Amino acid sequence: MEYKLGSKPLLWVNPAEWGKVYDSLLHEEERVWHNYGGYKVWPAPQKKWGGPPDPRGSNLDGGRWTGNITVPQGQSAGIEMVSPKDENVTGLQMTRKVKLFAGTPKLVVTETFKNVSEAAITWSIWGVTQLPGSLSGNSKYSEQSHIYFPLNPASKHEQGFWTLVEGGAKQFQPIDEGSLMQVSYHNETGKIGADSVAGWIAHVDEINEYAYIKRFQVHKPADYPDQGATVEVYTNGGDLSYMEVGVLSRLHTLQPGEEFSVTNEWYATKIGGPLRDTTELAAIREPLQLVPVGGGLHLTGELGVFATGTLEIALVDAADQPVAEPITRQVDPAAPVVLNETVASSYGAVKLSLTLENNNGTPLGVVAELPLATGIAQAH
Repeated sequence: MEYKLGSKPLLWVNPAEWGKVYDSLLHEEERVWHNYGGYKVWPAPQKKWGGPPDPRGSNLDGGRWTGNITVPQGQSAGIEMVSPKDENVTGLQMTRKVKLFAGTPKLVVTETFKNVSEAAITWSIWGVTQLPGSLSGNSKYSEQSHIYFPLNPASKHEQGFWTLVEGGAKQFQPIDEGSLMQVSYHNETGKIGADSVAGWIAHVDEINEYAYIKRFQVHKPADYPDQGATVEVYTNGGDLSYMEVGVLSRLHTLQPGEEFSVTNEWYATKIGGPLRDTTELAAIREPLQLVPVGGGLHLTGELGVFATGTLEIALVDAADQPVAEPITRQVDPAAPVVLNETVASSYGAVKLSLTLENNNGTPLGVVAELPLATGIAQAH
């Protein structure tokens, strides 16, 4: 229901539903969707399920899940939640496992669908995060509330995306020569799907410069719902100002008793947009650039890291060994990292590498690297 960076909430939560719980519906006139906001998982295709609100006989969205803390404390912590069984409508029971890590906003969410019916069923796991359309209490909507994801250059769809719900077309605009989708919230109802293969999608509060990033795996070739959508973005018009980021798995056919799982990773950092790439350690706003100056190289770029620690900037050889003393900077997800450094040229260097280690001195990996021969950032 809530995911924060420091004191900054990153998800949209519906204040009208705070603290409320409801009994299962008994009559069709009681079939009302109580949209709490936050994050939820639904079966896709949506039209085959019929919710939200839940169809009669199903309690996947509005039912009472059971939960327990699996890892209470330490360098990581975890919880597990299990839905009611839905033998008759979808045939599903859902399990969610959430794992948190010390010293980083990283969150690992694993969703499992199990067939609890007596027949074969086919579903996609559809994780939906609701995000704020208004970035201040004084405005109904904020055009600076943006969603970004890379478009597929090999898409079978002409623009790399397609309409799933008519309306609000001006909110969905490709930028960066058609390589990146930018969604700007105008409080108009609309929905698009895309067969993005980059494996990430992000929401950016451009006023306060906070980013929420979801990273996921794409399987190809594979059968995805809604004309092959790996991601979907819905914008809500009307009284509730929010957007939805949907990430879908490929369709799986389950025999009775079988199950399948998908894992997504969440991150948060202090950075504005447009976001042009992400790694497991950072969101990249301005890719690395190297320009020769005097006897060295001038490095520029801007990114937001996903862990507190030390950023090392080093020229390395073909064996990834530093050829000179690295430049180090203390970094934190609560502040953007603006690079404006001069690195001395060194014999034997083949690329510039940015690596991150945590405050315990444990290496976390490569944030980004830049081959000297091409001058183009290659993210890992």
